Amino acid sequence: VKILNRFEKKNEQLVMSRNQIFSSFKPESIDKSRAMVLTNEIIRLRDRLDVMIEYVSGRKINRLDPSLLSILRVGFYEIIYDESIPDYAAVDSLVNLTKTVLSRKASKLTNAVLRNLIRYREKDSNWDESLKKKPKWVSLPIWLQKRWKYQFGESGFFALVNCINQNPKIFVRVDLTNHTVDDAKESLIESGIEAENYSDSFLKILTGSGKIFSTDLFQSGQVSIQNPAAGAIVEFLNPLKGEIVLDVCAAPGTKSLFISERVGEKGRVLASDLDQLRANRGKNDLDRHRRKNIEWSVKDATQDNFPMADKILIDAPCTGTGVMGRKPDIRWRRKPEDISDMATLQMKLLKHMSQFLNDGGTLVYGTCSMEPEENWNVVEQFLKLNADFKLMTQPSQVMPDWINEMGCLSTFPHIHGVDGLFAARITRS
Repeated sequence: VKILNRFEKKNEQLVMSRNQIFSSFKPESIDKSRAMVLTNEIIRLRDRLDVMIEYVSGRKINRLDPSLLSILRVGFYEIIYDESIPDYAAVDSLVNLTKTVLSRKASKLTNAVLRNLIRYREKDSNWDESLKKKPKWVSLPIWLQKRWKYQFGESGFFALVNCINQNPKIFVRVDLTNHTVDDAKESLIESGIEAENYSDSFLKILTGSGKIFSTDLFQSGQVSIQNPAAGAIVEFLNPLKGEIVLDVCAAPGTKSLFISERVGEKGRVLASDLDQLRANRGKNDLDRHRRKNIEWSVKDATQDNFPMADKILIDAPCTGTGVMGRKPDIRWRRKPEDISDMATLQMKLLKHMSQFLNDGGTLVYGTCSMEPEENWNVVEQFLKLNADFKLMTQPSQVMPDWINEMGCLSTFPHIHGVDGLFAARITRS
């Protein structure tokens, strides 16, 4: 409840709200895991929960105390979506919590509303059917609903929403230096984690994802949690043994590690990020992975100097709409004007970093956004203004159906079952 309250008040990244509360209260690991799951899912379905709370309670959301609203959101989520918690247990614990956080009077309201919800559900399994027609049911800001309906069509929009409003699939990338994917899968099974082969480098986790961090494979850096679409950006770049690769806006460095594996001991990855704390995260992860060919630095990729290179990856800052399934808070923190603001920054990054690309080299510009203004529009504008650069459309290692008609990498959660990402390959002619 404190995490939800802080998120609503600060409008900061959900992970930051969690970290602040965890550092203050130092919960046990099992409580921490539970809090992470609950806060993710409640923020994901926030508007839907609010529609139901208003209907069952007969009160407008803006007339409820913020802490009481957070408590009711937890209660509605547990009763409707969490089969592991009996209804009576959810009601009792939240009534007691309301007494502690607010007052005995407020706890009576919590008790009445939650028991009313249970009665609605027992009386009619389709009690919420009329609510599903409300715009807030999909739990997305109206401006984003309009945008995506225009972009994907009505059926595509609802397929996308259904996809990002569910728990996302978890994937791990296997470092093939010392293990095969099958070796890693067997090792994970021995640790109680069920997985299946997804590609040459990736496994899809079916059950037991919470145990990954404690496995020897993860502790020794042999597997990394990474979405295959993010890995595809590295495959699109196609770093080769012995090459020097510039990886800018690189933190926290998961793609840098994949590039590091590809270039081998004789190659080098010059990873950088503008944010000192994020760059430190990437640097601190090197020991676990035993990688000595990555050099981290703090640099501004819109103005600082870089060495000339044959391969450059710009993992550009973006609105992150393609990873909304994994980071549900993004939908509430973004504003319409963020898209054009990001596009301006992205153009600066591409224009500045392109001058460090050797003739005949490959630059990959990538985002985890699904918005055309941040993706093809940026690339198209850059190419129009810079005649000595051109788009590369040759075949790549990426799955053919992930390549669009322009020859760019383009994935969507509801179509490809992975994060929404975009990448374009550019060369200096």
